Amino acid sequence: MINDTVPQKEARWVVLVEAETRPGYEEDHRWQLVAKHAVPDGGRAAADGLARKLAMEYVPREVSMGSAGDTPARKVFRVADGSWLVEVRGIDHKAILCRVSTAELVREWKYVHAGETAAERRRRLLGQT
Repeated sequence: MINDTVPQKEARWVVLVEAETRPGYEEDHRWQLVAKHAVPDGGRAAADGLARKLAMEYVPREVSMGSAGDTPARKVFRVADGSWLVEVRGIDHKAILCRVSTAELVREWKYVHAGETAAERRRRLLGQT
């Protein structure tokens, strides 16, 4: 059985922003993680608030802007799972899609060489490295 209990010291909330890597290809939407924002305080509620703010304000680098201070067109959708789907259009009217999601980092492992000794592994697992 997998123990998926989250140790408190490892649980961290983040907001992930993904953007299309092939905008304009209706049949082939590919996504790339373009930003990861750590939320150090406030837990999930704070992460949800930041996700909403980013959904309302984030402008993908692929969006063409005419001049400084321009505001792109935007459609913001709240998805049933709590994430956001955002359509942003610049001066060229080309739509770029973004997804903004709240996520909980539950585990993180460091790279381990296959030749690691038992003592080295124990020190690493105890955070003594």
